Amino acid sequence: MQIVEQRIEMPLIIDNELVERFAKNLGNAENIVVISHMNPDGDAVGSALATGHWLRTAFFVGEKMPQISIVLPNRCPDDMRYLPGSEDIIDADSDLDLCKQKILDADLILGVDFNNSSRVLPLDQALNKSGAVKMVVDHHHNPDRTLFHTVVSVPDLSSTCELLYWLFVHIIGDSSIALPTARCLFHGINTDTGCFAYANEDPSLYEAAAALLHHPVGAADVHNRTFNNYSINKMQILGFLLSQRLKIFPEVGFAYIYINAKELEAMNGTADDLEGLVNYTLMMQPMQVGAMVKETQGRVRLSFRAKGDFNVNVFANKYFGGGGHTQASGATSPYDFETTLKVLEEKMIEELKEFLIKK
Repeated sequence: MQIVEQRIEMPLIIDNELVERFAKNLGNAENIVVISHMNPDGDAVGSALATGHWLRTAFFVGEKMPQISIVLPNRCPDDMRYLPGSEDIIDADSDLDLCKQKILDADLILGVDFNNSSRVLPLDQALNKSGAVKMVVDHHHNPDRTLFHTVVSVPDLSSTCELLYWLFVHIIGDSSIALPTARCLFHGINTDTGCFAYANEDPSLYEAAAALLHHPVGAADVHNRTFNNYSINKMQILGFLLSQRLKIFPEVGFAYIYINAKELEAMNGTADDLEGLVNYTLMMQPMQVGAMVKETQGRVRLSFRAKGDFNVNVFANKYFGGGGHTQASGATSPYDFETTLKVLEEKMIEELKEFLIKK
């Protein structure tokens, strides 16, 4: 695959040699697996599907088409099944053995929107064991450079979908972005930025979004499917959380919601029903930091959001071994549910008091 001159000037610094190695590895592959993280969000699904579309419609045009599989650790959420190609996703919830075999048979594995193998449970062992060339495109901090042979990482970007847009343009040009690719990329950008609400000051985000809107991606439809598409059950769970499981600490600008596995099961809820609900903790005017603690699938997960200068990425890593971004981060707690609530409340109030004093 020859790299041609891009048509749009890339506003990001990605080493040309790195991009050439990335493209060369792709061009030599015969069996490609594109994989993203567990409990996939819009950026995970969008980036995985967009990569598959771009490989099939742009990168390998006129050449021998390799086998290309999209693999996820969990099923694709229902509200993302409108995305083109979602019906072809193979997920470990439906067929764990097939997913593992796909990974082990691949000669190239391309990870998107995650930075280490712990983010792809229960496919982590297969990923670590695989002898394939492994590459990753991601916007999170600290990618595992011992696992991945080629790492394309720009942590300051809004989303992996935005990074992929610029990478695709860098390799071939903006003409390589067909409608299915554009729709998936726009979905990921829209969801990971909270519809462009999460402190996105870099013009590159809006330049990428504007370029994608030259295609009929249906921006309003993407928004409605993402933010105005709750099931009745999800709305009832939200009502329960806000009325009975919301703790507020106005003196430090912190609020969090929480739900354990028994409560979720009693409401016939799933992990999908909890996606995005953490954002409601920041809708109260005094709140600068919000969190959600949820017990699902045998794990206690935390989600953090901020709208001020407090760095939830640092907090998530310091106390729970998690990470992500300055204003949106997450973690899998090493503690049980009740202990997690205690540690979260204690340490967040302590950190915010110190932060406010320094501020």
